[in-house]
Amino acid sequence: MAKKTKRDKIKINNKIKALFDGRGFDEAVDFFEDKILIELTSLLEIRSINLRHKDMVRSLRIFWNEASYEQRYTTLKFLEKNYKNHTPTEETLFTKREFILSLLDDVKHTPYEAQLIVNSFIDSKNQKITKERILNKLSYIRIQQKLNRFEQNLGVSFNNEYQMELYHSYTFKLPDETFSKLLLTITAPISHKELDLLDDEEQIKYLNILKVTAIEKKQRNIDRYIAFLSKPHPYLSLENMVRLIKLMPPEDDLLEIEISRDILNDIFHKLNPKYRLRVINDEIIIEKNRGVNLYGVHLEYQVSLPYDKKYIYHAIWYGKDLNIADDIYDFDEENKEHFYLTLKEMEDELLEMSENLHISIEKIREFIFEFVEIGVQATKSLTIRDKTKRKVLFHFSEYMRPIQEKRRKEELLAKSIRDFKALFPMARAMKREIIFHVGATNSGKTYTALEHLKSASTGIYLAPLRLLALEGYEKLRDSGVRVSLITGEEEIIDDESTHIASTIEMMNSSIDIDVCVIDEIQMIADRDRGWAWANALIGVPAKKIILTGSSDALGVIEELARYLDEPLKVVEFERKNPLIMNAHATSLQNIEKGSAIVAFSRRDVLALKQQLSSHYSVSVVYGNLSPEVRREEARRFREGESDVLVATDAIAFGLNLPIKTLIFAKDNKFDGLRRRELNATEVKQIAGRAGRFGLLEVGYVGALESNALALIAKLLDSKLNDLKLPVAIMASLEHILLISEILETQNLVTIFNFFVDNMEFEGPFVASNIESMLKIATLVNDYDLELVTKYILSCAPVSLESPYIESIFHRYIKELESGNVVNYIPPRDLPKFAQTNEMLLNAEDRVREISLYMWLSFKFPDNFVDIKKVNESKIRLNNFIEASLRQNVFIKKCSKCGVTLDFSYRFSICDKCHSKNHRRRY
Repeated sequence: MAKKTKRDKIKINNKIKALFDGRGFDEAVDFFEDKILIELTSLLEIRSINLRHKDMVRSLRIFWNEASYEQRYTTLKFLEKNYKNHTPTEETLFTKREFILSLLDDVKHTPYEAQLIVNSFIDSKNQKITKERILNKLSYIRIQQKLNRFEQNLGVSFNNEYQMELYHSYTFKLPDETFSKLLLTITAPISHKELDLLDDEEQIKYLNILKVTAIEKKQRNIDRYIAFLSKPHPYLSLENMVRLIKLMPPEDDLLEIEISRDILNDIFHKLNPKYRLRVINDEIIIEKNRGVNLYGVHLEYQVSLPYDKKYIYHAIWYGKDLNIADDIYDFDEENKEHFYLTLKEMEDELLEMSENLHISIEKIREFIFEFVEIGVQATKSLTIRDKTKRKVLFHFSEYMRPIQEKRRKEELLAKSIRDFKALFPMARAMKREIIFHVGATNSGKTYTALEHLKSASTGIYLAPLRLLALEGYEKLRDSGVRVSLITGEEEIIDDESTHIASTIEMMNSSIDIDVCVIDEIQMIADRDRGWAWANALIGVPAKKIILTGSSDALGVIEELARYLDEPLKVVEFERKNPLIMNAHATSLQNIEKGSAIVAFSRRDVLALKQQLSSHYSVSVVYGNLSPEVRREEARRFREGESDVLVATDAIAFGLNLPIKTLIFAKDNKFDGLRRRELNATEVKQIAGRAGRFGLLEVGYVGALESNALALIAKLLDSKLNDLKLPVAIMASLEHILLISEILETQNLVTIFNFFVDNMEFEGPFVASNIESMLKIATLVNDYDLELVTKYILSCAPVSLESPYIESIFHRYIKELESGNVVNYIPPRDLPKFAQTNEMLLNAEDRVREISLYMWLSFKFPDNFVDIKKVNESKIRLNNFIEASLRQNVFIKKCSKCGVTLDFSYRFSICDKCHSKNHRRRY
């Protein structure tokens, strides 16, 4: 899941407020019934000391403050579905009203005052209702009541400063004209302390004195003002002054009477005919054209100098010098200085960006001129906006990119270890021999290789799957060989061991041995995992390396042996018993016991099990299952406890099963990129599981559909297409650190992309597909971790297609970032078995979580320490899944309405719900 931001949490909070009439979660939770509180704490797995109302409320508040987006979203959905009483009950409001009134018990008050107090505080949070606030509010109410009486008696109004405001008619005596005008008058502030000492009649008398005093003072100010204006004025004629005073709003100050636009234009035009005037809100802007030199080119712009309106009006009425010319000159010089300084800073920044790239200052100025000229002409201003700077930087960066890439590539190739085999010095120091056991399945090639391994003094078996590594471990152990098991999530260490059974990715290139068996070497061409086989073949420090695989890999192995300059011996094996194609397609009603049906998705496997379970006991094997469950399902089939095996192509690799007939459910599969037909290698590998030597004398191959049967028969009889060079190799930690040094970055995504696009090697190699690692690296990049830690995490077995696994991985990384111990949270009580597909899928996710935790515990042993708890949960989950798979029927339901769906149905919601959603969008 994509990472959620603070903005997403705010959206959740707003929806909570909408649900509870403006109350946030912290406040609304007070009104939840105990039943709702219990269900919510259980859903969110919150451990409360007891089930008392106040304790559950406190626990939920603490949880909410620390909750992730996903947890808040879960809470919201629960409340939308289950909580109907969105507003406090009448009983709750009555209790609150009584509480408010109780704070007034020892205070003298009227019923009207009490009602006003209740209305003021009824919607407040309980913790905000205090006696001090109640008394302050009561005092304010009484003051307002008193002021209301004064306003009615005196014909005035009071402002926030407790000054009286009134309108009074004043006389203006000019030389040629006398007139009256209504103006706003404001008294001095009243003193409540003084008023409280007077009786009602004296209070009115006191306020009347303030009112008369203010009127007389304003009339004297008007008389002085008129006397000043009667003298010759530098800007205004007497006629204009009379007109402006008469038009003046009653609320305006005499010193700042508004001057009309036409009079202002005349005044500024007389100062300088080149001045242009604009009036915007409370500003008067004076504009004048100017010019500037930009790299030898003359550009026209305009100076725009803003003045406060009141300042201009005041200066004009009092005949002061406006100093516009000096202001414009100073303002323009300051702008030019800043303009040239910004240009210099941009030049310096581009020079620094292009250091060692030999880009001339003239070229840099070309980029700056191109965008700055456009900006000056468009805005008629010398201000270089941030947007212009970003454009210059972006286009210059694009110009530099190919130059930088060329330089970086040259530096990287000069410094990097281009000879891939040199990354494994211990293997290069040995005289190694390569033996290739070539043959079809069921030809004994792996059995013979393991016999060589048993007789060696020291050795290692490298398997493609953990399950096969475990089988190899048990075969060596049962033969009396001291052996250890090492996989990504499990270790069984014998301190006296001479041999190791391991998954291919866990190959250790620093321990020298006598014999190494590398199983299924044709996997070296696999798009995602082929690098592990390349590393093992080139890097394992063994005197003798025995490869097992199909004939299509022979040409690649011969080329790699020549590249390594090491001897290669090819031993060919023939299948020990025949394979016979069925003549007709097989229906599900006519499946023989001992048959295996191969499908190519979990959904198809479980759908087939559903159809077969009414007539057969069915075992199932697919990739989502843990190795333990797969092994148990295989045992049930092997020992006859189940009649039919339904599996994905996971059975193609070495599972030794008594399959009489191998039946293909389909002749196509989705390979992670596209849906395509099966190829010859896949068909031969899967079909070869039928008729295992020593268990059955002959094997049969069939298909459920006639068209599929024809294609399978054709491919089974065809020659394998040879694998092609080059083979893919993974970015090693050495490569990552080297690229980081060259690019001067700790961004793992940038490093991976550079590796894929630019890394070149001597020999038949290319950079591996690292699409899955890139997805994880994108997630890991958001955390403050060392580069080595980021790289290790990018190699983790994480399935980001599962929202649950992605959220768990985020939690693990966050704890690592903080340096904390990462606790494993086991599943709650499990039922006897899964009743629905969703329950089974959830259990499979929990098993994958365990695999991830165990893998990380080997990489970060100080942080991932809950090994005992993890192993206990693994046993519980595996038993639960195994019990679930033994059930005959799984229910698949629509995630919207809950209607039962056919198990082969592709989607999680039914057609009816899909149609409803589609109509809502339009």
